[in-house]
Amino acid sequence: MFRYYLELALRGFRRNKALTALIVLAIGIGIGASMTMLTVLHVMAGDPLPGRSAKLFYPHLEPAPANFGGPGFDPGQEFTWPDAMNLARAHRAARQAMMTGGRVAVSPGGGRKSFFSTGRYASSGFFAMFGAPFAAGTGWTAQADQDRARVVVLNGELARKLFGSAGAAIGQTVRLQGREFSVIGVLRDWHPEPLFYGDASGDWAFKSDDHFFLPLDTAMDLKLPITGSESCWGPSSRTGDTCSWLQFWVELGTPAQVGAYRHFLDHYWRDQKAHGRFAKRAARTAWIDAASAGLASGALRREVASLACGRISGGVSVQHRRPDAGQILAQERRSERAARDGRDPA
Repeated sequence: MFRYYLELALRGFRRNKALTALIVLAIGIGIGASMTMLTVLHVMAGDPLPGRSAKLFYPHLEPAPANFGGPGFDPGQEFTWPDAMNLARAHRAARQAMMTGGRVAVSPGGGRKSFFSTGRYASSGFFAMFGAPFAAGTGWTAQADQDRARVVVLNGELARKLFGSAGAAIGQTVRLQGREFSVIGVLRDWHPEPLFYGDASGDWAFKSDDHFFLPLDTAMDLKLPITGSESCWGPSSRTGDTCSWLQFWVELGTPAQVGAYRHFLDHYWRDQKAHGRFAKRAARTAWIDAASAGLASGALRREVASLACGRISGGVSVQHRRPDAGQILAQERRSERAARDGRDPA
């Protein structure tokens, strides 16, 4: 039977070779496009930290004036320096970390040519909270943050490129952006996909890796270049309250801790509002996302994760569930109607 149909197919091909080739090409393109979409969906919808992400949350504040920004603009994705520092000093979470991306010139020495590398400026809690796997050495301490210590943790690939192996890198000095840093730790080849903990305003999570890690306070002190989005609605100052550019993550291990932090964040917003800040409505001013939403990058994180995990506004609870497309659209419509009416979304 198979042979019979094969002969029919060959006869049809001989009668109209162009049409048959076009049909085969169209089927091939369709299969390729479908597989590409399924692959992208699998990568973007995956849990970035299995077994750990259920405890990780991303707080949001909207510090910009009500008349700032256009459709799709979301300053609540990033933090201003004062807000990130205030939340860090309050230390209401089991673990917390603030960070931003950076790109520096690496000078290998020994007559080798310099090159640029991307990395992360972060506070000391970064490694323990995200479970970064160390091949050698360790991260820096909170005291090193305060001392603005010139220490660095390298990812495995960069350590091998500079020093041959992870063990050989410990204690060595590496020159970044013209300054010397002491290598205190080397990670295994750690490249979370997507790079969910970074800037969510664009496609940074899919086009860059972190090859080094420096204390955020040190990077600020040395005025090292940063990468990622920066939104300013007043004087452009990294340490002022009119520019948002930092990411801030917290670890909350129990529902009680989530509720307590939600209450703390709401109280912080109200306190700042009493001092003339945070002019936007409460329904869109403070909430938290959970990393377990899985869709932790760009527009998908903005549209889905906040719904999957609950926003801090009024009586909305924090949940760990992933809604389907119909639920997402229905929730967005309720939120839009609530924003027009000046009330919290039900």
